[in-house]
Amino acid sequence: MYTNEILYGTICWDGYDEDTQGEYTFTRYSLNDLLDDLWFYTQKFEARSPYVECASREIDNIETDITIIAQEFIKNKTEELNGK
Repeated sequence: MYTNEILYGTICWDGYDEDTQGEYTFTRYSLNDLLDDLWFYTQKFEARSPYVECASREIDNIETDITIIAQEFIKNKTEELNGK
């Protein structure tokens, strides 16, 4: 882990209007924590059909998009739990 590493994750859900759609963004300080919590929040908001909107990693003010990594993690974990 880098000393100046911050990771961001955003979970979104669609709705019919601005009152039913939403998002939740959070920060973590390790990739494992970010991925674990993305999974946690997809389960917490399961009734709203959430999805990973974006994820990024920032080290010394240089940002890297890691959305695909996060989305694949959620997809693989879901398939693993569903026996696929």
